[in-house]
This record gives sequence, C-alpha cells and structure tokens, in this order.
Amino acid sequence: MEERIYRQLMELVRIPSVTGSEDEIEIARFIYESLAKENYFKEHPSHLALVPGPDGKRISVVAMVRSTADVSDTVLFIGHFDVVGAEVYGELANKAFDPEALGRSLRCRPMDQQAKEDLESGNWIFGRGVMDMKCGVAIELDLLKEFARDPSLFDVNAAVALVFDEEGSSQGMLSVLPFLVQLAEREELRYIGAVNTEPTDAGLPGAPGPGYFLSTMGKALVMVYVVGEEAHGGSYYRGLSAALVQDFINLELEAHPELRDSSANSVTIPPFVLYCECRRKESYSITIPHMSMAYYNVFTVSRSPSDVLKMFKEAASKGAKKALEYLGASYKAMKNFGYTGAVKRYDEVCILSYEELRRQASRNYPGDFEIAEREMISNLKSPDKDLREQGINLAEWMIPWRDQQGPVVIVGFLPPFMPHRSSYGRTETEVHFRRAVESTVSYAETTFGRHLQECPAFGGLCDLSYIGCQVNEGERQILENNIPGWGMLYSLPFESMGRLNMPIINLGPLGRGAHTWAERLERDYALRELPQLLRHFVRSLAVQAGGD
Repeated sequence: MEERIYRQLMELVRIPSVTGSEDEIEIARFIYESLAKENYFKEHPSHLALVPGPDGKRISVVAMVRSTADVSDTVLFIGHFDVVGAEVYGELANKAFDPEALGRSLRCRPMDQQAKEDLESGNWIFGRGVMDMKCGVAIELDLLKEFARDPSLFDVNAAVALVFDEEGSSQGMLSVLPFLVQLAEREELRYIGAVNTEPTDAGLPGAPGPGYFLSTMGKALVMVYVVGEEAHGGSYYRGLSAALVQDFINLELEAHPELRDSSANSVTIPPFVLYCECRRKESYSITIPHMSMAYYNVFTVSRSPSDVLKMFKEAASKGAKKALEYLGASYKAMKNFGYTGAVKRYDEVCILSYEELRRQASRNYPGDFEIAEREMISNLKSPDKDLREQGINLAEWMIPWRDQQGPVVIVGFLPPFMPHRSSYGRTETEVHFRRAVESTVSYAETTFGRHLQECPAFGGLCDLSYIGCQVNEGERQILENNIPGWGMLYSLPFESMGRLNMPIINLGPLGRGAHTWAERLERDYALRELPQLLRHFVRSLAVQAGGD
C-alpha cells in the first residue's frame, strides 16, 4: 500500500495544478480517467462524474462505491487538487513539481536547521502540493479504488468529492454541493460523516505530531472603502487623503488582540489586511489620493456576519475620527510654523454598510436602478477578472449616487465567505461519529504507538466549512445584502449546505512549510499509518451507524 500510494502521489504532484491554470483542469481529467479504468465504474458509470464549475471550464470529480451490504449510510471524503504557485522556489521553480529532482537540488540550498534535518533524514518528501494536499487526495483515491475492487470491504458506501479552487474562492466545492445532494436523492444515500485529509500542520502550524480536527474556522473577507476629497498636493489641507483615513482605520483593526474570536477550545488571530491600494490613480500626479480600499481577512469560530459588520463599522468610525483629529492638529502646528495655506474642515466621515450604500444609490439613480445594476454586473462578470475586483467595481459604480457627497467609508463583504463549522456531538449521528473517532484514536495508539491529539478548530480554512450550515436565516440575509452582486457575481448554496448537514473530521498527514518553498510531507505516517487509520475509521463508523 505504501508504494502504491507513493506512486499515485508522484503522478499527482507532477501535474502543476496551480489554481486557475489549465493544469487544474488536466489533473481533474487525470483523476477521472484513473477511476474510469476500474471495472466497478465501467459497470456503474453513473457513479463517476465530472462536475463543472460556474465558469464551465474547470471541473471537479465525484465518485461513489456502493457496498454489497446494501445500506444507505455513506461516508463522504473530500479534498482539493489545486495548489498555490511555485514562484517562491526561485531558480528551482521548474523542479517544484518533481519531488525527487527537487530533493536532490535542495541539498545545495541554505535552509533552517529543521528543514535541513528533515531533508537529510530521507523521511520527508519535498515539493509543491505534496502535503497541501495531494497526499490526502492520493490516499482517498487509493481507498476508493480498493473499495471498488472489493465492495464488501466496508459496510457503508463511500463517496469522494475532489475539487478545484480550494486555494482560491472554493468555487469547486460550492458547485459540487448541489450535485452531492442530487446524488443522495438518486441513489437513496444517507450521509453520516464527512472526512477531509488536509495536513495537520495546515490547520495547526507547528503541531508536534499528527492530530484530528472536529471543527474548522470560518472566514469573512471584509472590504473597507474610503472616499476622501481630492486636492492638489500644494493645497493638501483643502482635501482629505483617503490613504490617511485608511491608515487610521487599519490601526483600529490590524493585529488588535481584543478583536480575536474565541470558542470553547479555539482562538483566532485578529483581523489583518490582505490587500490595500489607492484607487483611481493609474498614473503619476500630485493630486492627493481621494479613494482607497483595503480588504481584511477575519477568522471566526463564533462571530456571525452581523457581528463582523458591526465590529468593522465601529472601527471605521473610530479610525476616521482619529484621522480628522490628527489632520486638524497637523494644520494647527503648520500654522504655528508660518504656513498660510487654506484648510477645509470636516466634522465627520459618514460610515455606511454596503447595504446602506446600495439602498441610497437605488433611490438617487436617475433611471431604473435594477436594470442598470444588472447591466453593470453583466459587464463586470468575467472568468478572467478577479472575483473580489468585480464586487469592488460594482460598489464604486454606486458611490456617486449616495445621499451625502462628502467623505464616506463603506464597509461590506467580498468573496469568499466560509462559515465556521463544528461537530457538536449533540445528535445521535454525531455521537456515533465521535465514538468512531475515539475508536480510531485508540487503534492508532495500540497498533502504531501513535498518539493522535484532538486539535482546536482547523485554522488553515478548508472546504469542510460548506458541509452543513450553521448560519441562520437572519445572518444569511445580512451576508446576502452586504456582498456586492450577490446571486450574480457570487452566492452560497445554503439550501444544499443545509441538506448535507453531517458531522465532520479532518484527519490528514503530517507536513511542514505549507505554501513555502520548504513544503514537505512526513513519509512514514502519511503512507504507512494514515491509510490504515482512515480504513479503521470507516469500519468503526459502519459499526456505529449499524446501531441506529
């Protein structure tokens, strides 16, 4: 089994399936064709499918094997086959997808002591995607193929959904969800648990050993768009620099410990900027920037969309007020130094949610707003244009039609939104699931002498966020009303998410250096122990479910 999975892993890694590339499509076809060769899928072609994404080009793979036990209970495995780019490898980028060649070349590269020891040990495989997460994909494929060759292997059915775009906006998983619902209806399946095989280190950086996660953090991407007032640089105090206001708002948000989120055993890091720029200034001029935009990563384990929106509006209000105070003090000091230029004083900066901006624009637009909005969205929508930029452009189109034409800060959401997700152990299905987890932990200890730790919520974000839905109707509405172009540019299949409500676990390999040039996979646990643990978990879950 070890050698079989290793060969599969090498085949997958050699396809440089960077998110958004043609190879992301190629690897899906490779996986599909490798499964299609199995006699089971030749006899049951409806159990293997390519599922297109919203752009009609990129595709995911869904496959299922029905047990000879003739049951409806089904375990769902998920994973992603896209990877981040290899630019960080520098001159070795052309070897990043060939682990064996990369390992030889890395011996001449300076690296930290731990990476050097790992490389010299021979027990760590280096390369882009080896840990995140093509090892997990290889293990899931091996399990499914083994089951396909002997459908009596497990007393539950097994389905696998391998998707694109997990490293981007999760469009692969979101487009697969309705298909999984349809599959369950057509085949009369009852999903009793979802298993992801992301590496432990991705969810808990620096983890000393392998572990498992029964919950995953959520993510909100929050836009803060500042509109100041233009002025020539020589008349600086007659305008309002959007960049200055943005800076003060950022000081109210970035890395503030009190803005962390926490639950019973998990704590998130505070918000931080993922992108920031001055807008509408495509070439050099001495005009002060009057439009600035930043969007922030916000991890959640308990906060709702309305909580996040309120937090950011309050921070925007505090930051804008401090910016005006700072500007006033600056002007006063400059007067004392003999500066004679004029000043324009601002009493306040208006703070609006995106929902409030859209409502004002719909009132003030000189024509049929909804028709114009649909046309604008149609013009913006393009698979070649960043999804976030499309939403920002839509908000920019509305800004001139707000009620007040003075300085304003607009706060809203951008894609993707990932709900936090937990297996609480409250329902009978969740209780059985946890018993299967406990059995697997015990099996790891007695068989391999391996201690599996239960980790806090998975911190690296993963597609388990969309398995089930723990966002109530009111919070969904807040989200829908505050994401530009909801329903046309971006949406979440809440109904499908709700119908796939099942307990979740992430049980994956050990690795280090995710998204860096030192990405690597610990071989012994990944290829010898983990495949056996996953098989034991499926068998244990079948026993537990059989008691329903």
